[in-house]
Amino acid sequence: MYGKPILLIEGPGARPPTVSEALGQLGLTANVVRCHSLGQALDRLKSERDLEPAVIVLDGLTETHEGLNALKAVKSSQTLRSIPVVVLAPSGEEQVVDESFALGAAGFVVKSGSSSEFAEAVRMIHEYWTLSEVPPCT
Repeated sequence: MYGKPILLIEGPGARPPTVSEALGQLGLTANVVRCHSLGQALDRLKSERDLEPAVIVLDGLTETHEGLNALKAVKSSQTLRSIPVVVLAPSGEEQVVDESFALGAAGFVVKSGSSSEFAEAVRMIHEYWTLSEVPPCT
């Protein structure tokens, strides 16, 4: 698992602090594949056969429900469903949290207002998912 990238889908609704900013503060940007939309991420996953992320992180997508659509797309794909997905959102709206887990999210993180607290949460996500073993994509 070590060495597998994090696939970050950071949509237009990503509000500061963003995952990219937190990863930059932590010096953890080397093994991150960043996309700006679900479509771009799916295209890269299909075209780059060796791209097998440790985790997919969705940031800034819940306001438009694109995050839930991204989660549905990943979990309904035979080749992608084993990849854990972590959803980040500015609030822990109960309906969005419940729906995220019902769709197969591995985690849901409410973005705090403090950039240092958020950076620590991103560091823990990075550390946990890049060290964890998950089944390979098939």
